Amino acid sequence: MRPYQYRCNDYSLLTPPFKQWVILPLIRFVPWVIPANVITLISNLFVYLALYLSLNPTMVGTFTPLCVAACLIIYLVGDHLDGMQAKRTGTGSALGEFCDHYLDAFNNGIIVFTMFVIFGISHSAVIAGVIVISYMAHMAVFYEQLKTGWLTFERISSLEGVLVSALLIGLSAVDPFFDLMTYRFIGEFTVAEAIIVSSAFGAFVTFIRTFRRTPGVKPGYWIFSLLMILVGSVGIFVFNNVQLFTVLTLYGSLYIGRIMYGHLIDGLESQADWIVPICLVSYYGLGFSNTDYIFWILTAYITARILVLIVRTFSTLGVYWVWQNART
Repeated sequence: MRPYQYRCNDYSLLTPPFKQWVILPLIRFVPWVIPANVITLISNLFVYLALYLSLNPTMVGTFTPLCVAACLIIYLVGDHLDGMQAKRTGTGSALGEFCDHYLDAFNNGIIVFTMFVIFGISHSAVIAGVIVISYMAHMAVFYEQLKTGWLTFERISSLEGVLVSALLIGLSAVDPFFDLMTYRFIGEFTVAEAIIVSSAFGAFVTFIRTFRRTPGVKPGYWIFSLLMILVGSVGIFVFNNVQLFTVLTLYGSLYIGRIMYGHLIDGLESQADWIVPICLVSYYGLGFSNTDYIFWILTAYITARILVLIVRTFSTLGVYWVWQNART
């Protein structure tokens, strides 16, 4: 196993004030005995709750946008509290980094799709394009870490992205603001879509900038990017929007997890999965009409590979798992 050292270049604009005014005051109320990994797992559950509430708005009615925004804020706070807790208790580890950052890989697609659901965006091409680009950027960041040992966050990073998402979603509880966000100013293209698509351009810039400063980039970097684009492009014609989001999120997260495994454990660069795009293209080319079959087959396959990756990681790094922190 590679020697572990967490090294990070964080140029985020909002991280310093967010830590000073939110995280530092709150960390005092977190009991010492609670492990950072437990905080990570609990806070990440709120991202899934946010998606569930957005897909089932009748549960809380008109309060849905506020509840979804609150869930994202809680996740964001927990996502920073876990690192602070690990630092103050001296329990930082490769396993903690894996739990924290790998769960964020899934959250990347979930939060984007939650935005689409809240604002009623149903254009498959937009959904696929934004999710594909966001995972290309996400992959680039961790690929750079694999090659250099440094994790670099741009000036506009995930913190800013989640905060803006939560703000826009929360404000949509006000009818005039929601009407503005759903206003169609170019055909069926809404203001909300324009904002989300513009964020995808920012992610693409991150992808290019990260590539330029990453040494020794191998073909696997571009192969994954092309395969991700292929899955998204063909998926538009095969899946409904929920299925499209699910397959893209799982497919992108699988490769990111394998990159993280290489960085944290064996130092090797893994290749992207070819089976998913080949099966998807073959299914579409043969003209099958029932897409549920291919969706469940691919979902089960990718999920199984992700579970194997998690088990392999925990079998190596599981020694760092603790149920409660000991006082020293």
